[in-house]
Amino acid sequence: MKMTLKTLTLTLPLIFSLLIFSLFAPKSYALPQGSELKAGAAVWNLFDDADRYAMHVAYIHKPLAQFYDLRPTVLLINADQGQHYFAAGIAKDIYRYKDFSIRAAFHAGIVDESENLGDTVEFYSSIAGLYQVSELLSFEAEIGHISNGGLGDRNPGSESFVLSAHYHF
Repeated sequence: MKMTLKTLTLTLPLIFSLLIFSLFAPKSYALPQGSELKAGAAVWNLFDDADRYAMHVAYIHKPLAQFYDLRPTVLLINADQGQHYFAAGIAKDIYRYKDFSIRAAFHAGIVDESENLGDTVEFYSSIAGLYQVSELLSFEAEIGHISNGGLGDRNPGSESFVLSAHYHF
């Protein structure tokens, strides 16, 4: 799917506002400081037919204080028709209020069956809301976008909605 002007005008200001807000957010609540394992279910082609399903599994490292609290991540997406996406990236907890937090992430990786996405190299970016149920468990709702960034002959891209559980350790 091509990114429409309407999608851009809604998404970019929201992400920019959240990033700016995170610079001035009150620090009265501590962000999660440990590593996490994530497992979730996704619906892909969200703005088209919503006809693809996948499992998302990730390791999210603890925040690196010397690098602006960025969190290195490793992501595996296993789609219903046998496609796999292997990626590494970064995540940033940009806001927290009590048990609710917002996280942005960016990954670069490879997909093993690239004919639907236009290239073997793909980029996945997302923004998510997390709700911490206990010290060890949180739930996440995430909106993501995968694209080859114009590296391929075509760049259809796709959007996803993911519901995940995170185990904190």
